[in-house]
Amino acid sequence: MEDYMAKKSKKIFLFDLLSPEIEKIGYECYDLEFEKKSQNWVLTIYIDKKTGVSLEDCEKVSHVVSNFLDEKDPIEPNYILDVSSPGLERKLKRKKHFKDNIGKTIDVNLFKPVNETKKICGCLVEANEDNITIECEESKLKIAYCDISKASLHFEF
Repeated sequence: MEDYMAKKSKKIFLFDLLSPEIEKIGYECYDLEFEKKSQNWVLTIYIDKKTGVSLEDCEKVSHVVSNFLDEKDPIEPNYILDVSSPGLERKLKRKKHFKDNIGKTIDVNLFKPVNETKKICGCLVEANEDNITIECEESKLKIAYCDISKASLHFEF
């Protein structure tokens, strides 16, 4: 069984390998996951573009990535390839994700409480190399990236 760091390294390796190929055809590799689900390994690639992602976009990227991976053969176990949009409530995992979403409402879960809560919803007003600033009600909270357990765009149905 792979340990956490081996999985993390494989994920970074695959992201770095596939991002340029995906960018060549006009998309951003937003994120990817490589994990075992039931009996199968699944490589899920989340793509994005300014005008949104359609089913045809996912099919196009899937075809290009599949051919590229078949040629390079960087993944040892058999796997299922899945290409998807990050969705309306997309996860914010990289500093770039936060920087690209300044001015939007986000949900943040923290490892330890701030002002007696571990869950914050507010407008992302700043994102730099070390932390983010969220405006909640009448105050601004500065939160270090290392204190964030999970973050996503907030979407009201």
